[in-house]
This record gives sequence, C-alpha cells and structure tokens, in this order.
Amino acid sequence: MANADRRTIEELVTRYELEPSLKDIYVEGAEDKRIVDAMLEEHRISGVSVFEVSSVDVPTDPHEETGNRTKLMRLARALLEAFRDGQLRLVCIIDSDFDHLSGNEEQNAFLLKTDYANMEMYFFSPAVIDKMNRHCLRSPRLTDRIRQRFMVPTLQFLFRVRYVSARPKWKLKESPFEKLVSLAEGHFAFDKHEYIRRYLNKNSRYAERSEFQSEVEGVGIPPQLDARCFMHGHDSLALLRKMLNCLGDRRVSKDVDALFSTLRGCADYTALAQEPMFAAILQRFG
Repeated sequence: MANADRRTIEELVTRYELEPSLKDIYVEGAEDKRIVDAMLEEHRISGVSVFEVSSVDVPTDPHEETGNRTKLMRLARALLEAFRDGQLRLVCIIDSDFDHLSGNEEQNAFLLKTDYANMEMYFFSPAVIDKMNRHCLRSPRLTDRIRQRFMVPTLQFLFRVRYVSARPKWKLKESPFEKLVSLAEGHFAFDKHEYIRRYLNKNSRYAERSEFQSEVEGVGIPPQLDARCFMHGHDSLALLRKMLNCLGDRRVSKDVDALFSTLRGCADYTALAQEPMFAAILQRFG
C-alpha cells in the first residue's frame, strides 16, 4: 500500500475523536484479517471493520525491531496515550510469538494477543487435524499418537531454535528443515543434529555449535501450557505439508496456503469462540 493511501496515527486519533462509535480491528496481515472476518461473520457481528496494519503509517523506532507485530504494539500504545479510558471499541491483535517464554506481558486496553504463539495455531488442534483426516485425506494416517510423539517435539525444537536465534548475540537467518524429515517403516524422523549443522553453516557460525546447542537445550518449555504456545505457524504448516507428501497425499498439500485453507475449512468456529482471545473479541464487538 502506497504511503499516500495510509492513515497516520494522528489521523486515526482524529477519526476516533470525531466518531467514537466506530468499531475497528487491526491485525498483522491478510491471513489474520480473513480469520477475524470469518469469525465475525460466523457469529453474525456486523459493523466491524478489520484492517491490516499496513493501512496505517506507523513511525519506526531505531531501538525496536521492525515488523507488523511491533507496528501494532506501537499503534496500540499511541491509541492508549490518546484515549486513556480505553473505552473505544477498537483493538490491535498480535501474535504472542515468544512471549510465553520471555514472560513479556504488556498491558494495554487496545491490545490483544493470540492465546498460542500465533494465529495459525488455533487451526492446529487435534479436532481440526482429525476432521482433515476424515474428510480431506485418503486415509486417517495423521493420528494423535503421531502428533504427540513426532510433530509436537519437532515443532517445539524448531521453536526453541528460533527463540535462541533471535537473541542479539546470534541474529541468525532462517534455514529450511523439510528435507531432513523422513518416513521409514511407518515412522517419521527428523535429524536435529544435521539441521543444527546446516543452520549454523548457512550463517557462518559453525564454530560456535556447542554454545548454540547448549542454549537451545536450555530453553525450558513450561509443561502446564498448551503445546501450541511453543510452535511457529510457518514451521507447523511446512512440517504438515512435508508429512502429507511423505504419505503420498499431495492433493491437500500442494502448497502451504492451500493446506492452511483446508485447516481453516475444518475448524469449528463455535469451539473457536471459546478461546479467550476470540471470546474477548466477540464480547467487545458483539
């Protein structure tokens, strides 16, 4: 979106001062917008506009990371500064990302976080995958046992790698992992050690392998929280697609976008409405 087409924060403040009855939701990207729009439509809530944050000209801060999540946090702070009573019916929705590990809990009346690490994880539940098994695949091969014993540990390992890689001392570029996922005699496997080797080689940091591995292994996953709090959306879709390809079912897994559309189509939006973040949205705008 061209800068000339984007509203400034000052223009938004004026907009809500003049029309305090407006009901607006701001999200990170197009997929998030589709999900929130679908939830509102499913529950027959009208009069709410959902915008991507790219529609707003949010000033950057050289001391903060760039990205849509950071922009939404800055927007929410600016709105709270302008409307301290927090009574306007608007909200900015961001992925929780690594906050369940870091303990970051920013309090803001205009900010909502996903209950899990990201929006995709609402559609990665056993119920959704089971429905996809029954209605979309040739046979229900992705059992809950496979999910618990292979998918969850693999995705949480990748999440820990991402978490450590994002630390200032590392700042490593991502590296694909799918080629290291294999299926033999009915069992899936992932070569973690080879992945670390390739990952650090790509970033020219292989000499620090022991230190990096130690930091990754030192990241504790709180057992009391849902496993989806520690899974990255892109990794989850990429792993699921690779597994379906290994099983020979390429109809659903042509690409990650098509796969995610399938998962969304298998979701129960009545059940989703019970999730705290979506419940908060429906309560605020219903």
